[in-house]
Amino acid sequence: MIVWDDTILTGIANVDRDHKDIVDKINLFLADVEADANVSVLHDSFRRMEHCIYRHIEVEEKMLLAVGYDGTKAHFAVHKKLCDDLGDMWDDMLGDVDFRPGEAATAWLKSWLFDHVRHQDFAYRDWIVAAGKVDIANERMND
Repeated sequence: MIVWDDTILTGIANVDRDHKDIVDKINLFLADVEADANVSVLHDSFRRMEHCIYRHIEVEEKMLLAVGYDGTKAHFAVHKKLCDDLGDMWDDMLGDVDFRPGEAATAWLKSWLFDHVRHQDFAYRDWIVAAGKVDIANERMND
């Protein structure tokens, strides 16, 4: 399970809300894996987690464009890689008779959000704060 850590708070309330929701969805999925849930439960749990992540990425990208962040191209490339990794995890699970993620996949799920926030999201956070656009960012994250 992932334990929330306030050191990844961006200070953009709606981004932080989404990140906490992603942690919750990852934890629900990992709990189902650890409980040896059946394929149907794991499928649904993974899809809820995936949907939460994809929705956040979509809204975050719109927000970054709205505030005029100059690092959007690089940030979007990181998002694409993340989506590709999730897709690969799904494909690996489909190829597994037990429909379970491997240890590497669960380790990745436990770490990627914290790594992503600390290395990518803090860069845009600092830019948004310096530009005085926190209110615009929060508003756009509600879309």
